[in-house]
Amino acid sequence: MLGAFKRAFGAGAKEVQANYSENKDYLEAVCAAGALVANADGEIEDSERSKIVRTLTNHPTLGKMYQQTAIEQVAETMFKRAKDASGRQQLARELDDIKTRPNGSQMAEDVYLVALDIANADGELEPEEEAVLKKIAARLGVDTAKFEF
Repeated sequence: MLGAFKRAFGAGAKEVQANYSENKDYLEAVCAAGALVANADGEIEDSERSKIVRTLTNHPTLGKMYQQTAIEQVAETMFKRAKDASGRQQLARELDDIKTRPNGSQMAEDVYLVALDIANADGELEPEEEAVLKKIAARLGVDTAKFEF
């Protein structure tokens, strides 16, 4: 019986990971949110760039699914898009890609929390970053009150 439980649990875990890694939507969304927050003040600082790569590489889900080079490449693409209005709109659309996926609400929460970590990368949450975080949460349907502890 214990063996059956392990097989069932293992299969369930693999299914969740497959839902997350089926394509790069999750990685693209989290990098897009990070780029939007990092660019909130009009400049993406080195601390913010390194924080997103470090955070995603050490993330319990993303870090296992994607190699650091893939994370760096997607993050850099998103940082480049953040430089102008049309690019930022593309970034916002990346967030939409995860909302209807299996585990979409959990992915949305993870995306928001990573964006919050990026906003705090320099030790200070600026008003512009806070405004972008609110927009990200609204777009993803994340209740930020769940994280106020």
